[in-house]
Amino acid sequence: MTAPRTINFWELVLYSTALTFGIRWLATAAAIGPASLPIWILAAVGFLAPLAIATAELAGRYEGEGAVYAWTRDTMGPFAGFVCGWIYWVCNLPFFSSVLFFFIEALSHISPDLQAALEPAPVRLAIATIVAIVIAGANLIGMAAGKWLPVFGAIASLTLLATLLIVGWMLGLRDGPATNFATADYTPPLDANGAILWATMVFGFAGAEAVALLRNDIAGGMKRLVRAIAMIGVFLVVAYVAGTIAMLTIVSPEQATRLSGLPEALQLGLGRVGAGGLAPFAMLLLALVMLGSYAAWFGAAARLPYAAGLDHVLPRVFAFRDPKTGAPVASIIVQTIAVVALVWLSQADGENAREAYDFLISMSTLSYTLPFLFLFAAYLIAQRMPARVGAWVAPGGKRGAVAIGTVGFLVTLSAVLCSLVPSPDAQDQLGTTLKLLLASAVLLLSGVVLYALALWRKR
Repeated sequence: MTAPRTINFWELVLYSTALTFGIRWLATAAAIGPASLPIWILAAVGFLAPLAIATAELAGRYEGEGAVYAWTRDTMGPFAGFVCGWIYWVCNLPFFSSVLFFFIEALSHISPDLQAALEPAPVRLAIATIVAIVIAGANLIGMAAGKWLPVFGAIASLTLLATLLIVGWMLGLRDGPATNFATADYTPPLDANGAILWATMVFGFAGAEAVALLRNDIAGGMKRLVRAIAMIGVFLVVAYVAGTIAMLTIVSPEQATRLSGLPEALQLGLGRVGAGGLAPFAMLLLALVMLGSYAAWFGAAARLPYAAGLDHVLPRVFAFRDPKTGAPVASIIVQTIAVVALVWLSQADGENAREAYDFLISMSTLSYTLPFLFLFAAYLIAQRMPARVGAWVAPGGKRGAVAIGTVGFLVTLSAVLCSLVPSPDAQDQLGTTLKLLLASAVLLLSGVVLYALALWRKR
């Protein structure tokens, strides 16, 4: 069944903003200091640009459902396609969990009373569970309804970014920046924080490929998809660089933290410009941003098991769409159960919130960057075959495409290696790395087992 085309161009742009722009990464960059600014630029040139170009071209070459899953399948075979799609889908599960952590963190900054109420772990877990179920319900209604939370979340994200920029500009003119940019060291740190920063920044520029998962939901087809990807790419570079500068104008790197740095910077900045009464409203907007990001990724990721169901690799139930709404019902239900289970398991061993948050980010970063190795490999292989008539192709012809794909592959590989570096906040450095490797190995092997079972069923 074909999904109803319910997303117009500007809804697509806002939905894509919710998918790609992670305003919380500004806190990660600010915690490192001005040295993060050249890394943003390097990540944009080495990863964002190749990703956007490869996505636009592959989406035009291959029309199958599932984006990166279909591109890998059609260039490298069904086994590679399923393993890539499986990793990409499963890696979103810890990412969903980390977004729920950040959502609750934003809520806790609305008022001291609410912060105290949300402090107990059982309360946080219960709220995360309820939110996950509610958003799943919205997606079950269909994209016509499920698109609105990402759209509103994107608007809230743009509002907060504008707030940061205005407050940073006002404080910079009146008091001078909290960070001395003139004497700052712009050399990237060659330590655990630097490795986490590089992997996170590559992760922060990802998402263009996820927009292609919605190609069959977009009114206007491929032309609007390519235009939206180009617009979002330019916006991301400007937003991350300008947003980081604004953060460092409001707070020093020593005051910024990866988990709570953004809420604290917003509260401090608004208070210093005499608009402290708006701080609770800003925290509500930040919570809405997190919900929008979660809902956007949740809705897009559900298309992957559906595509695997169409290929009879996953059970037939995954190939079912609701005839009225077009929602992939089985994918949504399974995603919800998995996210809730991960949220609870992430704190089962008594980790504190920051360590749990960093582990979920590291796990999702490692597993999320792996499919990009497949994506760029598929892009390079695709250059052996002529493009479809009318399909968008990269500038520079075949040689340009090979250079673009090679750069993207190497940068992705570096991010994979950096994501193995444990957080400095982890109490057991070696144990955290081993747990990360084990968790990722389980994800990979589970995909291999599922594919083997699919072959057995066919026989």
